[in-house]
Amino acid sequence: MFACLAPAQPQQFAGRRIVGIQFSPAAPLDPADLEKVLPLKKGDVLRPQDVARAIDGLFATGHFDDIVVEAEPSDGGVIVRFVTKNTWFVGGVSVDGDVSNDPNRGQVASTAQLSLGAPFRDEDLNRAQQNIRHLLESNGLYEGNVAPNIERDDKDQLAFISFQVKTGKRAKYDMPVISGETKLPDQTILKATGWRLPLIHWWRQVTDARTRKGVQGVQNKYGQQDRLLARVELQKLEYDKQRRRVRPNLNINAGPKVQVKAVETKVSKRILRRYVPVFQQRAVDNDLLVLGERNLRDYFQSQGYYDVEVDFRVQPPQNDLETIEYVISRGQRFKLVQVSITGNKYFDEETVRERMFMAPAGFIHLRHGRYSEAFRRKDEENISNLYRANGFRDVKVTSTIDRNYRGKAGDIAVTVVIEEGPQWFVDNLAIRGVSQLPLGDITPALATAPGQPFSEVNLAADREVILTDYYSHGFPAASFNANWQPSTAPHHVNVVYRVAEGDRQFVRNVLTSGLRTTRPSLVNKLITLKAADPLSPIEQTSIQKRFYDLGIFARVDTAIENPDGQTDHKNVLYHFEEANRYTISLGVGAQVARFGTPNTADLSAPGGTTGFSPEFSLTASRLNFLGIGHMVTLRGLYSSLEQRGSLSYLQPRFRSVEGRNITYTILYDKSLNVRTFASRREEASVQISQIFSKSLTGLFRFSYRRVSVSNVVIPVLLVPQLLQPVRLGILATNLVQDRRDNSGDPHKGIYNTADVGVSGKVFGSQRSFARVLLRNATYYKVGRNMVLARQTQFGIIQPFAAPANISAEQSVPLPERFFAGGADSLRAFPYNQAGPRDTGAALVPGGPSSQPTGFPLGGNALFINNVELRFPFIGENIQGVFFHDMGNVFTSIGKMSFRFNQKNQQDFDYTVHAVGFGVRYRTPIGPIRGDLAYSINPPSFIGFKGTPAELLQCNPNQTVGLPSFCQPTSQSISHFQFFFSIGQTF
Repeated sequence: MFACLAPAQPQQFAGRRIVGIQFSPAAPLDPADLEKVLPLKKGDVLRPQDVARAIDGLFATGHFDDIVVEAEPSDGGVIVRFVTKNTWFVGGVSVDGDVSNDPNRGQVASTAQLSLGAPFRDEDLNRAQQNIRHLLESNGLYEGNVAPNIERDDKDQLAFISFQVKTGKRAKYDMPVISGETKLPDQTILKATGWRLPLIHWWRQVTDARTRKGVQGVQNKYGQQDRLLARVELQKLEYDKQRRRVRPNLNINAGPKVQVKAVETKVSKRILRRYVPVFQQRAVDNDLLVLGERNLRDYFQSQGYYDVEVDFRVQPPQNDLETIEYVISRGQRFKLVQVSITGNKYFDEETVRERMFMAPAGFIHLRHGRYSEAFRRKDEENISNLYRANGFRDVKVTSTIDRNYRGKAGDIAVTVVIEEGPQWFVDNLAIRGVSQLPLGDITPALATAPGQPFSEVNLAADREVILTDYYSHGFPAASFNANWQPSTAPHHVNVVYRVAEGDRQFVRNVLTSGLRTTRPSLVNKLITLKAADPLSPIEQTSIQKRFYDLGIFARVDTAIENPDGQTDHKNVLYHFEEANRYTISLGVGAQVARFGTPNTADLSAPGGTTGFSPEFSLTASRLNFLGIGHMVTLRGLYSSLEQRGSLSYLQPRFRSVEGRNITYTILYDKSLNVRTFASRREEASVQISQIFSKSLTGLFRFSYRRVSVSNVVIPVLLVPQLLQPVRLGILATNLVQDRRDNSGDPHKGIYNTADVGVSGKVFGSQRSFARVLLRNATYYKVGRNMVLARQTQFGIIQPFAAPANISAEQSVPLPERFFAGGADSLRAFPYNQAGPRDTGAALVPGGPSSQPTGFPLGGNALFINNVELRFPFIGENIQGVFFHDMGNVFTSIGKMSFRFNQKNQQDFDYTVHAVGFGVRYRTPIGPIRGDLAYSINPPSFIGFKGTPAELLQCNPNQTVGLPSFCQPTSQSISHFQFFFSIGQTF
């Protein structure tokens, strides 16, 4: 017979010995947590107060919704049974069905408001359904249906909720109902919404984003009419089920026009809109007007009007117009010619200036300097903070202004005076309360230490260090307190850190859900948290980042199950939403420059001609191939200069090593950007990349390819040894060291690459040569705003075991030689026009010579040096560049020369120089640049004006009877070169 132990009858089994404790169903707690919260022990005497404490402790764990205690006599004692109703927790939310965009799956899942790991009750499901239906309707999906499904995991108390969504057809907008005092025609308001296509007057489909954008469009329309106080309210959306149309109801109060103008000083409307916040906030109140007054004062001071006075006045509304006048008295325009710093002993002047906004006038940039009262106050504050962070607690920073500096009217100088005061030091540091972690692992990372400068900044930094260390070792409730007292020595202190560790938490299990095509083994390899490990939120989020780095998940949620429950062992949850497996992207671009496209109909311009090359690209990828995180990518590129297609297979984390990837590639490429010939390459390669450190990456590859030439414009190249396709097997390695602060627009750092490869018979090659290409680039800041950038490239191709009847130099296939010239290498030349040219000499030893054409042939050695001085030019987004390029492509390493002058028109083994000026316009995708180069000593050469058919009729060994078109013509590379492209040169 069972009896219920309740507070009303605690004495019924009181005093009996407990012979058994049971849970129905089985307790979901970790045994260690159960033992901690359960005061009842087998063999103890049953006491009602212990039962009450047990119930309270079990409820505090958060794992139970209801608890009933029963008792049953047994063998002279009593069996205590806890009959429980366990709490369910959200194990994951997934969305199935025809859901794509507006809304997408992530929006639907978020709208459900079911947080991973949080308690879940059935009424939460009804609320989630209503939220999702509202989301669908706001996006015009009134016929949508949401069917929830719940799968429960009794063992881990997890409920997995999936929503099957059927969206149905999307409704379209209908003529809105417009009410209120609009002061604009309905058609103007309708056009501002963008809900109907212009001209054809077709109504667009309803989406929540489009609805909000339409309301904002109306608001902006009133803003254009200077009605800053206009209010546009979307009252409701009426749905016509029969016509599948949505009629928005707009209530509009246009309000009066608000005119903001400047008096006494002419100020453009653009400046007023930028600095007076009533335009952004669409409200007129005194706080916004005062802020506008301050902003305008700072603006004029930054333009050199340091004595400017700004005030405002609001005129009463008249005739539907409210006027706000800013009275601006600019005063004399000044020029900040000097900013000097005195009193600094601990820090050098450069360190102090790095914290300052004020800057003296420059020749081009900041023509009047940069100064305002706000800047001056901010600089004083920044310098004070710098000193205080290094122990100067009593530092005082002031500044004075010297007008008519050195007797010149309008020139001013600012002197920043630093009174450092004494530096405070730490005598002793005591850390108390640390018992469960090794103190020796904490102290080395602290900024506060005996003998070091003392500052509150260091105390705050140490707090972050200590608490982060505790959190990462499973102490979520750890707290920190810092105190200090003056020491016996002047300006010395004793510091005491007190740590309250709290209870330590551990990982019970790591549970994953949501995987469909991804193999669990791939995910499990990246989970470094294991059962019984300290529960580290830092490691938990680090694992989440690794999952995102795979690139195969659209969303990865992580949480702790039952986070508020008073237990020391908790489950860590990861729920995945897999990304779309197929992605397709299209690209369109163009190049404008002097190109070297082969022209078999005309040989008169071997240096290339100015042209326009449109470019189209296609990339199609299959993510998470075979469910193991691999990727298959198909790429295509088509332009008038190049046609390329490739198929690659990427295997990331090869052999489970982070940062090691292997790629298999099949490539076809046809390039037309060399005047002499078009190269064609068919290649299969395998490449292993390894990240050795943050700045160092290695690439190791073996490629086997077939290279050939076509569109040959020099008939002498019809010799079989030069025209026949060549098979090459190349083993190469490439090391990249990147320590630039910004790879797109670096200001400091270094960038080094080394590319070494060898082609030989042992790899199945028909030609044998070794290739080395080295690059070194450095970036230095000059002053505050300029950057000195330089780059040096050196390359050599050394042939060996050349085939019979062909020289070693000519044994290197044309597509494998060095070519240079253009916006990204040597701006003294058009694209790929540097180096040796056709002089009509015999290419085959002992063979006949031919009529010279002057077309580029490439070379086996390369040297290029670029130097750029980059500086602010106009405003903050336009940069100017002075540059000097020097170098060339040489016949061989033995013929490399740094001579300035060309010996004759057959000499191309000398160094060509170019100077120039460029402009860079900063954009989110990188700087857009235009460069104008002047080649100081461009090469001249003997060319041919005519067609290939006419060239064949010319025999340079024949002295009489040659047609008139066989007369060689002297040609040269133009002194001026212009380039337009995206990105810095290097």
